[in-house]
Amino acid sequence: MNSTSSPSTASQLRGQWTNPSDVLSLLLIIGGDIIQKALAQTTAGHIPPVCFSFGWVAYSFTTLVGVIGDGRLLPLPDFPVKVFNLETSYVRENRNWVIGRILRDNEVFMNKRSSLNGAGIRISVYTAEAPKKAKLGTHRSEHVWLWITFIQIVISCIPIFLDREWGVLLVTASGVIAVVMASKLPQWNLEKLPLRRRKGKHIALTSGNGSREIMVIYSAGEALDLEELAAGESPRSDRVWEASELFSKPMKGPKGERQYHANMSEQRQAYMWKGLPVGLWVTRMVCFIQAIFWVALLITVAGLRSHTWYLVGVGGLGMLQNAIVAAVARPPDRRGLPLILVDSIVARKVMDGLMDLECTVNGAGQVLIDEFFSGFDHLYQDELAWWNGDRDLYDDRRMATGGRGRPRSRLPRKHIDVPDIDLTGKLRLERRTSSWKSSALSEEVRIIPGRNYGQGMDFQSERAKVVMPSAQEPSLLIRNDRGSKQSEDSVRSPDWA
Repeated sequence: MNSTSSPSTASQLRGQWTNPSDVLSLLLIIGGDIIQKALAQTTAGHIPPVCFSFGWVAYSFTTLVGVIGDGRLLPLPDFPVKVFNLETSYVRENRNWVIGRILRDNEVFMNKRSSLNGAGIRISVYTAEAPKKAKLGTHRSEHVWLWITFIQIVISCIPIFLDREWGVLLVTASGVIAVVMASKLPQWNLEKLPLRRRKGKHIALTSGNGSREIMVIYSAGEALDLEELAAGESPRSDRVWEASELFSKPMKGPKGERQYHANMSEQRQAYMWKGLPVGLWVTRMVCFIQAIFWVALLITVAGLRSHTWYLVGVGGLGMLQNAIVAAVARPPDRRGLPLILVDSIVARKVMDGLMDLECTVNGAGQVLIDEFFSGFDHLYQDELAWWNGDRDLYDDRRMATGGRGRPRSRLPRKHIDVPDIDLTGKLRLERRTSSWKSSALSEEVRIIPGRNYGQGMDFQSERAKVVMPSAQEPSLLIRNDRGSKQSEDSVRSPDWA
């Protein structure tokens, strides 16, 4: 029989809860994804309100692998978005974190104005301003960050007053400084704010068929080019770093004069080294140093044998702040896209909403028909007639059905600061397949037959005149002529598209 007995369960639990030093080391390596999302939410501002907390060790190594690989700091989008260019009918899947959060948070913003109340669709129409005209000021999250950081410092100072132990303060102060340095990397701004800005562009954001939210954004000023931003261009490209004055140089002409783009912005060329932008090499170096620092801090924390509860309090408070920052809705002006709501369309049926949008911004609803109804060849006959200009039959049926509201086609047109989309001479491309379908070469063809929606509605379509295309140009279904019938012929990615 051993002379010394093992500690009882009660004494082991008492010792662990009195000084949880072993668990504290484990806490520092969990929650790295929360840190990344919090940084993605708040960087590119005055003071990124991200606190020292658990998870920075895991985040530092995840980020190091990312910048060595694809070079990105931003996480992948966590909200599905399709970006439509309403002028060209092009659509692309979003690959940028910022656009996903803009559409996600729009639902919260619109719900504060009025709830859906069972409506089938809600369309928010915005005008976008240039970021330089926005008055950002100081956001309340930055005030909260200052208070949380101050409380963390106060908590870490308590062991000094009690037992003159400064280890907790050393860890906390070092962590706060490292957090600020990590959040001020120039690459954050470049990934979140694209180089190109456009004026007079119509863009629609939606999660696709089945979604109840659509954002229509018109660039009234030199606003962010959302179509370019959605492409998610790699930071390994020199073009991304042209927006950085620190890591690029101005381009000069033959006589040494500076070159400018059409929007009068200066043309610049990124510094390159070994096939990669110098700015990316700087990001890699900083991330490598940070990973070493956080490992050293982890070893330091593991060596503390007293007052560890204060470190748990500091890390837990910071983790709570970062979790809220990573998930909370933020206004679009805090993401570099100041928006002004100019109209809101709420309808019981999706088709009603798209028709009302068409009456508000001519040409906008046509593009979205392909997404929500798989094209015009899947519509009822009275719906086809409405889009071909004969709106009475559908509007009469809508008026006869209670709760669907009065069609905007029968109301005085609402004047907003969004111009109509010019469809003159533009071609409509079929996006549902990998090939583009040409229209039938005939002088007049019948409207695409729709589905019968009920008995007693015998709808006879009239022939629609089709303008013969030029012999030199390939023939496609004209976007503002819904009377053409699709042929079986198709061509793959022609050079003229």
